[in-house]
Amino acid sequence: MKTTPAMASAEVPTGARDERPKRPLDDVSFGVQVAAWWSLCLILIVSGVITLFWLLNEISLVTITIAVAIMITALLQPMVALLTRWKVPRTLAVLIVFLGGIAIISWLLWFVISQIAYSKDSLLDQLNGGLASVRDWLVHGPLEMTPKQADRFSVQLGDTLQQQFGGSSEALDRATGAIGVLSGGVFCLFATLFMLFDRGRMWAWFVSMFPDHIHDHAQEAGQAAWRTLTAYMRSLVLLAAINALAMVPVMMIADMPLVVPLAVLLFLGSLVPLIGVLVAGVVVCLIAFVSQGLTTAIVVAVALVLIVQLFGNLLNPIILGKAVDIHPLAILVGVTGGTLLAGIFGAFVAVPLIAVLNNAIKAVRHHHTSRPNGSTADSAEVAKT
Repeated sequence: MKTTPAMASAEVPTGARDERPKRPLDDVSFGVQVAAWWSLCLILIVSGVITLFWLLNEISLVTITIAVAIMITALLQPMVALLTRWKVPRTLAVLIVFLGGIAIISWLLWFVISQIAYSKDSLLDQLNGGLASVRDWLVHGPLEMTPKQADRFSVQLGDTLQQQFGGSSEALDRATGAIGVLSGGVFCLFATLFMLFDRGRMWAWFVSMFPDHIHDHAQEAGQAAWRTLTAYMRSLVLLAAINALAMVPVMMIADMPLVVPLAVLLFLGSLVPLIGVLVAGVVVCLIAFVSQGLTTAIVVAVALVLIVQLFGNLLNPIILGKAVDIHPLAILVGVTGGTLLAGIFGAFVAVPLIAVLNNAIKAVRHHHTSRPNGSTADSAEVAKT
């Protein structure tokens, strides 16, 4: 008669089973084992992310240049597609858009830098005067603070602003020497030109490094990411320009000084969601306060809030649609984290990075739910087409 495994286990005496050596792991509950493995995986993932950030920081010139080139390409690529739909040869379309776009961006950069350099001293004087007025109001106003308490909110803040302006200039002088500007600028121009000429070949090469069964996933994720970045950059620049231009008549009616530099500051601040426009708005309201009084400052603050909220709520859905759907708390956390990690550049790229990753993950998940039969068959179908 053939002995089954069940009969064999039944024939083993109970004492023999109890005498088997126990492993130390047997004393650890299953929940603790699962938690330990998850903790180990989390530590490895965090270590990998930290290592990646360290490597990107070590080659910051390349990192920043490529990131800027990608964003510029996202702005210019729709114009290339439009010209090609109008039967313009692609090579000619790329050259027209590239030269025209670079000319416009160069002029804007020159205008912004010249305005900031020309008005920096006046802007600091206005800020210091505004801080002094704030200090007097804190001491003699309804709050009745002591001079020492008021200094914490005014004089020390002014010193910090001056240090930041000076430190930023020194850091800018160190970071933007002749070699750095030349190499970074040339690198960015060539990278942008190559990306405009490219028809997805670089992304196809990148996808080819993945296993065959996830090529479709990577392809769909890349397409979703590019659509998201294009929509985000278009919306960001348009809304920043609209916010700045809409505040120009308000500041002129309020008879404020430095209207053009403040408009430039609002435009640059609007490029950093939430925090950037808040900081720029505080500076505008502070200069309105010191130059025209508290009532004007309140009116300017209300106008700025209404303009930002009105155009943000009305135009943003039209420009973006549902391409970039991020909770405001996620934007705040992303901008704050990006600022802590990489300063202004980190704050600038944090939100588009979150949006790109969010939509890329959604595209991969949609791929799984819409194709339950497996990605291998899908890859074969794509190859046939």
